[in-house]
Amino acid sequence: MENVGSGSLIEAATALRPRIVATRDQVEKDRCIPGQLVKELQDAGMFDLWLPRSFGGPELAPTEFARVIEVLAQADGSVAWCASIAAALARFSRFLDEAVARRIFLEDKAIVAGALAPTGRAVAVSDGYRVTGRWSFGSGIMHSSWTVGGAIVFEGDAVRRLADGSPDYRVLFFPTTSTEIIDTWDVGGLRGTGSHDYRVIDLFVPTVHSTAGITPILPGPLYALSMHTIYPVPIAAVPLGIARAALDAFRDLAPTKTPSISSTLLRDKPTVQACVGRAEAALRAARAFLFEVCDEIWAVALGGSVPTLQQRALARLACAQVAGAAKEVVQMIYDAASGSSVYERCPLQRLFRDVHTATQHFQVHSANFESGGRVMLGLDPGTLHL
Repeated sequence: MENVGSGSLIEAATALRPRIVATRDQVEKDRCIPGQLVKELQDAGMFDLWLPRSFGGPELAPTEFARVIEVLAQADGSVAWCASIAAALARFSRFLDEAVARRIFLEDKAIVAGALAPTGRAVAVSDGYRVTGRWSFGSGIMHSSWTVGGAIVFEGDAVRRLADGSPDYRVLFFPTTSTEIIDTWDVGGLRGTGSHDYRVIDLFVPTVHSTAGITPILPGPLYALSMHTIYPVPIAAVPLGIARAALDAFRDLAPTKTPSISSTLLRDKPTVQACVGRAEAALRAARAFLFEVCDEIWAVALGGSVPTLQQRALARLACAQVAGAAKEVVQMIYDAASGSSVYERCPLQRLFRDVHTATQHFQVHSANFESGGRVMLGLDPGTLHL
């Protein structure tokens, strides 16, 4: 594996778009990404965007990461979502024992899936943990080779606590073959992500296969940013691309469609022209806000510092704004296309479902406006996840 820059990865993502578009009906029908497309995405480096340079990865800045995922999402939201999750989880390689990380990410060429929510119980034993838990939203687990699960550490029946009194939280890595995948992904949007529940029962996980995700083995700007600051960005990049795809699809439709109650092409209706203008402006404004904040926190990290609470709040606000704007843009375009939007053959139908599913993620949900607003008013954020 060789280091590649974001420009090459954007080109690679762009080159994959015709192949993704040709496969997306199958992706949605089967509720997973077919093996051949997974291999093509892997060969193009789409699952390695945050793999460290010391491992041959690109270790992209947040804005660069978002640009790559945005391109994939213009082709298909489910494919982009799975790539985004796996590529973001590759960041944990710098927090694991180096020999273990090299085996998982270099020798096994792992595609990692899973959820970080602490719904697992990890009982401390000699050299590791006995882990039992069930997690939801295992995006990409159907094609993954390794899986993560967030867990709280117990010593006997008692929660193990850190010096500040908080529970000892760990991210645990285990082979996907060790999990039971529970078919729960019966949903409207992002069907192809295969985001099923999964569980393990009394599974032994060595200590070296776990991390708190706080102190990296080696320093670097990407690892100086907390997971609560950095991980919303990959999520926000997906609705950003979905909304762009909706505008592109409408531009193809508008010059040819005449609504049944009108003699005027959609493109020539002033109301439609204003709708497209507002949608374009809203999406570009939200995108610019996201990239501005990402560049700001990246500059802070490059300088060896940690973003302030206000900078972290702005990062979360930008991600929530992208989600809200993307949803609004797709809704506007869906309405403007009138009856065409309801048919499966119209791409707007899937984009509508996908954007509404993607923006339900808690990292970009509208609830984040409250915590961000609290910080802007000089209050505490009211959450530990910032």
